[in-house]
Amino acid sequence: MKLLTNNSPQEQSYLTTFILVSICFVLWGFTNDITGVMVSAFSRIFLLNMTEGALINVANFMGYLVLAIPIAIFTQRYTYKSGVLLSLGIYAGGILLLIPAKMIGVFQGFLLAYFIMTCGSAALETCCHPLIYKMGDERKGINRLNLAQAFNALGAVIGIYVASKAVTEKLSPMPASMRAELLPAQFNILKMHDLDTVVQPYLYVSAIIIVLLVLIRVSTFVVHQEKKSSEMPLEAFRRLLCIRNYREGVIAEFFYIGAQICLFTFMLVYARQLFIEEGMGESAADVVAGHYNIIAFIIYATMRFVCTWLLNFIKPGRLLSIMAIIAITALTGSIIFTNRNGLYCLILACGALSMMFPTIYGMSLRGVGNDVKYASAGLTMTVFAGAVLPPLQTAIVQWDIELWGIPAINLSFIVPIVCLIVVAYYGHTGYVRHNITHNYQS
Repeated sequence: MKLLTNNSPQEQSYLTTFILVSICFVLWGFTNDITGVMVSAFSRIFLLNMTEGALINVANFMGYLVLAIPIAIFTQRYTYKSGVLLSLGIYAGGILLLIPAKMIGVFQGFLLAYFIMTCGSAALETCCHPLIYKMGDERKGINRLNLAQAFNALGAVIGIYVASKAVTEKLSPMPASMRAELLPAQFNILKMHDLDTVVQPYLYVSAIIIVLLVLIRVSTFVVHQEKKSSEMPLEAFRRLLCIRNYREGVIAEFFYIGAQICLFTFMLVYARQLFIEEGMGESAADVVAGHYNIIAFIIYATMRFVCTWLLNFIKPGRLLSIMAIIAITALTGSIIFTNRNGLYCLILACGALSMMFPTIYGMSLRGVGNDVKYASAGLTMTVFAGAVLPPLQTAIVQWDIELWGIPAINLSFIVPIVCLIVVAYYGHTGYVRHNITHNYQS
């Protein structure tokens, strides 16, 4: 594989390492997207209000803030392989905690399990991204990240499908209002049935993680010029903050994450409202909106592979700015159109977003030298944008803000448009900086 190395005797070792790490990308893509469905599921099972149900998302985002830097310190002092093994152990531990949480039947137990699971996911991202980037010629690092992230998108598609077929369709259809009227014994039986349904897919994932742990433990990880260090991380972060390319990359990644979560969260709301206005019942609108959501994710995953190929001909910064402009144009269409054309524009925007996360990530790592692991921690923590920016779009929808007759749900997509303007700017400046001035420093 030319993306990995040009040194033939080591190609097999690089390929084995790449495959094992790419499976990690699939795993956290799967659990991140199946977990999104659990907010409504737990709200119904435990009779939670909207605020209580949203704590699942809070637990998810907090994991990225808590463990990214500690795992970077651990990996810097030891090796990428040690970091991946520890991350998978935390990940599996969080999933296995779902078993006692189910037996106890208390929502707080699930919150703890999801928080630890997300800590493991955050740790994996912090280890795996720089590992892929440094796995061979650094000039092809962005290409490798896009290829590995394509498997992450594949995991997301599988997660959405499993969430629909193995969870949503198997949960009891009894609404929360009727559940509240059940006798305690009846309610407990129904609750345990639904909790079994929720937990089962995760148990299969835990089995895969355990097998993967064994395979990684006995394999040899091949990484280009990996160096251990016991240096205090504060010094490394000071150096990183002096690099303009990295500073701007973290900002761009933060706004990209916000745009992505806004788009995928509110596309379902947009589609559901559109189909209801066309005359569909609420249940039918939910089903059809779900189908369009799966189509969007399939396009999103497919475009990751397409963009990995395009990077052989177009410089990363230029392709990033082109895709950002396409997404901005498509989102503008979703605001203007009040029919299915608006939904098609949202799906087009999903495809354009596909290459942005790994490309921004890889561009940000240029020039960081031996501080790549700490740099990865800073970039991983930007996932917290998912708890910051989508509430702005939520406010536009909930306050029913309209302008020139444009419905609030359409108008709300101005939030990801603003986010993507930042991404387009970083793509352009990154292209100029790398291909014209060759100046990474401030």
